[in-house]
Amino acid sequence: MNKNFEKKDKIFFFNKGYIVKNSFISDYWIKKLNASINKLIKKSCLLKKSNKFFDLENNHTSKNPRLRRISYLDDLDPIFWKFCKNSKLPDIATSIFGPNIRFRECMINIKWSDGGSEVKWHQDIPFYPMTNSSVAQHLVLLKDVDIKQGPLKVLPGSHKKKLYDHYDKKDNWLGYIPEKQLKNLNLNKSVSLTGNAGTVTVHHCRTLHASQQNLSKQGRPVLIVSYASCDNFPYTPAAYVSSHYGEVVRGEEAKFARHEPGVLRLPPDWSDGYTSIFDYQSKKNIKP
Repeated sequence: MNKNFEKKDKIFFFNKGYIVKNSFISDYWIKKLNASINKLIKKSCLLKKSNKFFDLENNHTSKNPRLRRISYLDDLDPIFWKFCKNSKLPDIATSIFGPNIRFRECMINIKWSDGGSEVKWHQDIPFYPMTNSSVAQHLVLLKDVDIKQGPLKVLPGSHKKKLYDHYDKKDNWLGYIPEKQLKNLNLNKSVSLTGNAGTVTVHHCRTLHASQQNLSKQGRPVLIVSYASCDNFPYTPAAYVSSHYGEVVRGEEAKFARHEPGVLRLPPDWSDGYTSIFDYQSKKNIKP
């Protein structure tokens, strides 16, 4: 168990489906990561439409850049891969899931000020079904985040309950849970995960979560890094396959796959490309 992650933290995670570790990442890393993100934002000013790496809001311009997401960060700048591999972040994953951990993806959701996009209620594992649920997203707050900025909201304990369908009645992938399925849930009991720059939040792959629009004057850049236990293997092609996808960052490669019982509905085939959850939730890419 990492000295900065105690046994009670692991118990809380598996009981509630999430954990918040305040001031977990040092100022050194936060400054480095923010500096690189600023460079990438400047690079996006040359773009007029979204591509594999940059997901733009509709009103993005060179003079007023507005991004929703930057993906494949570990390939865009080596500082991100160094962070994903050499910082304390993967130590959280080992404290939760065991000593053998592999990297999956690294991206940033920026949620721009004055209207940054909402994310509807969903679970993560329906996007990337795997042999077991030892996979989680680790969110690093690169700036101070309060309730006004549309922080991540989670529904405590929801990871212990059912997996929800993320399709509509015509079998179109939505990327979110239809409103009808949410009616019997006490979403008013959801918890907003705020904190200062350097805070890390981790949520279980089955935990229901969402976030509202950012209507404040401050942006909400959140780095997202996904790790999985090495005995956890994907059933379908992953959405974001960088040059480091699947690389072991702690421990050693597994000799066996571990399977959990249950039924997982398969998502669409992402092998032809995937932009972001924002596109699918807005029905931009859904084909009839």
